[in-house]
Amino acid sequence: MDPIRSYLKDIRLIPLLTARQEIELATKIRKGDAKAKRQMTISNLRLVINIAKRYSHLGVPLLDLIEEGNLGLMKAVMKYNPNKGFRFSTYGAWWIRQYITRAIANQGKTVRIPVYMTELLSKFKRITEELSQKLGRKPSALELAKRMRLPIERVERLQELVTSSQATSLETPVGEEGETEMIDLLQDENTPSPQEDIAHFLQHERIEALLKQMNDRERRLLTLRYGLEDGISRTLGETAKFFGITRERVRQIEVVAIRKLRALIAAEEPHPGASTSFTSATLPAKAATQAPVNARAVKTNHGTRQPVSAMKMKRRPGKSRRVR
Repeated sequence: MDPIRSYLKDIRLIPLLTARQEIELATKIRKGDAKAKRQMTISNLRLVINIAKRYSHLGVPLLDLIEEGNLGLMKAVMKYNPNKGFRFSTYGAWWIRQYITRAIANQGKTVRIPVYMTELLSKFKRITEELSQKLGRKPSALELAKRMRLPIERVERLQELVTSSQATSLETPVGEEGETEMIDLLQDENTPSPQEDIAHFLQHERIEALLKQMNDRERRLLTLRYGLEDGISRTLGETAKFFGITRERVRQIEVVAIRKLRALIAAEEPHPGASTSFTSATLPAKAATQAPVNARAVKTNHGTRQPVSAMKMKRRPGKSRRVR
């Protein structure tokens, strides 16, 4: 039997946890209960597949992605704190994506696609997009072949390269009567696209390097405010309580820190406007209104604050450093 089919058949029988059960298990886990840790982990294995299947066309085998995602899941199980107000699926999904996108990004540094194939695939995707918009539907292989002036067999091969990693295994019937397809068990329309997550991962590596050029107070404040360590952004009030200062003082420090960060980004860019997409994808829109600088560095798209990546930061419980 296909290993993915076997794996899915096993985990689909595991019941999902209620919010109350998550809280009870998390409490036990924080006390070192190994049994609770195992139950929390296996009850969320489907969450890993929900996310991993969206990355299976990016060059890493699905089983490898699942393995990486499971490592992220175990990390989330150990760090989850229900008192923050999040269900485990929200918090766990963030860690799972971090491990998966890190694995893909690392592999991308060593795996090289021939230049001619890269260019051909790029052309194929571009023309497919153009025809889809023009026709209002997905173009046929024949239509693509005519537009690209290629044999239809070669176009069909290009289609396979783009979609084959998902199509065959995920559409296979699951269950004794074959009444359910694997894809039915994996649907998750709320997960960000793989391209967005990998972009965020790479952007965070750059942000982390830039933060090292700032002072400790500003770096720690931005890390807390935007969830750069654990994916959970803090309010002005929460950040003020951590540092032992007022909300207004937090806002003032944040304004200055963001202005410095944008200046560092702008200084790195080789041409005007290059920092726009990076900045808007990494920091929330409200930050742009709080810390206006020159037009090149400020222009951003509106969006909600989202975690970018995990960043190591040591925090000692009960010892808050006063910031002035």
